[in-house]
Amino acid sequence: MPDIRRIVRRLSAPRACALSIVALLFATGVSGAQEGRQLIDGIAAVVGDEVILESEVDEEVYIYQARTGMDVSGAEGADIRAEILREMVDEMLLVAKARRDTVVVEEAELEAELENRVSDLRERHGSDEAFRAALAEEGLTLDELKDLYRDDIERRMLAEKVVRQEVHSNIDVTWGEVEDYYEEHREEVARVPEAYRLAGILISAQPSEEAKRAAFEKLSRAREELEQGVPFEEVAREYSEDASASRGGDLGRIRRGMMVPEFEEAAFSLEPGETSGIVPSRFGFHIIRVEEATDEGIRARHILVRVESRPEDYQRARARAESVRQMALGDADFASLAQEYSDDPNTGGAGGELGWFRTGEMSPSIDEAVSGVEEGGVAPVVEGEGGFYVLKVLEHREEGVAELDEIREDLRDYIYGLKVEEAYSEFMDGLSDEIYVDIRGAETEVADPEALDASTEPGDPEALDAGTEPAEQVTEPGSGLTE
Repeated sequence: MPDIRRIVRRLSAPRACALSIVALLFATGVSGAQEGRQLIDGIAAVVGDEVILESEVDEEVYIYQARTGMDVSGAEGADIRAEILREMVDEMLLVAKARRDTVVVEEAELEAELENRVSDLRERHGSDEAFRAALAEEGLTLDELKDLYRDDIERRMLAEKVVRQEVHSNIDVTWGEVEDYYEEHREEVARVPEAYRLAGILISAQPSEEAKRAAFEKLSRAREELEQGVPFEEVAREYSEDASASRGGDLGRIRRGMMVPEFEEAAFSLEPGETSGIVPSRFGFHIIRVEEATDEGIRARHILVRVESRPEDYQRARARAESVRQMALGDADFASLAQEYSDDPNTGGAGGELGWFRTGEMSPSIDEAVSGVEEGGVAPVVEGEGGFYVLKVLEHREEGVAELDEIREDLRDYIYGLKVEEAYSEFMDGLSDEIYVDIRGAETEVADPEALDASTEPGDPEALDAGTEPAEQVTEPGSGLTE
């Protein structure tokens, strides 16, 4: 079921499925960038005794374009490419510094970071099934993907450790500095945008009983074939509506916490070789078979028949949402209505409380709906992902200048970020003086490594994909409100 807070807030990046799973997870290894290039691969930069190839920069530019949707052609594209190359050079310098100073990343730290990235990617794909289907399209297992990029992630973590040790650890901000900065720059840093504190009720477009019955009957026929001895793989290929159907329903290895609760509860109750009955979930109806079980998890197959909402289901949901809105406009308590009617499990039980949202931060349709609604008022019903939303404005703040006490902590963080940026720049300039760096403006044929400039200082930097952000992003303290 959708989370209203995620829907209300505008998503800032394209959908994950538009980019290869490898690129999304590790921002490296994407082939095919700038297909029109006819030049022999060239050297973009030399750092110590390592080189960054033009093709490697191409890959990073391609990933940047895929993630942001920005045009990377023309003069602006050249600036973006130059910035990406500069980041790649910085990362090489930082890793060289880490190697020289014997900075290490413990295996437990590395494994935790890999797991975090995999979890994030799984969430971006919406379900474990979709995630595993994307892996299959890449021809990779989860373990193979992690092994393939383990060294790259370790290098990035080394670079980050150096920045923390050499830059962040030497910076402090006093409260006196905060007060002085506020007095000098209050119009710049203390301006608070217009914002709304909202409560919401989600009325989802539930499939009809007829659609549920049709899906259940289809899966019942699949169950009958299994009971007659037809191999699970054959039945899955014939009946399943999941991406895993072509693999005979194979989901690979599953650990607890990876699947929706209904599926997981049924799957982990089975012994190897056992097949479940029909299991309902928010995706539809499943039949699950466990192939193997270990202490770390299970390997399972499933057959999924989806239950889709139809146009008439959306019409019914809209009518219900309008009815709930009318009750909210009357004497009914909104929090009680949310607890009774909202289909959002994350906020319904809390009376529909969503938090603060700045104007321009919300999706355009919701921004428009709440604009002009007074405190305590209820906005018109808004259609969005998963159904329809009834929104109440709990509080409204006009744009203005915040008092120091309102932004004291945020302003301290902002000043800290400014200091980090300055210190990082000075640190990298010094590192560039210690380790040979040559950023080349034109493409050159790859030379024999032994023929590189003899003046290159020896070092052991490792190639990293672009994107390490050495300093915390500097965000003006007045630009947001605590949710």
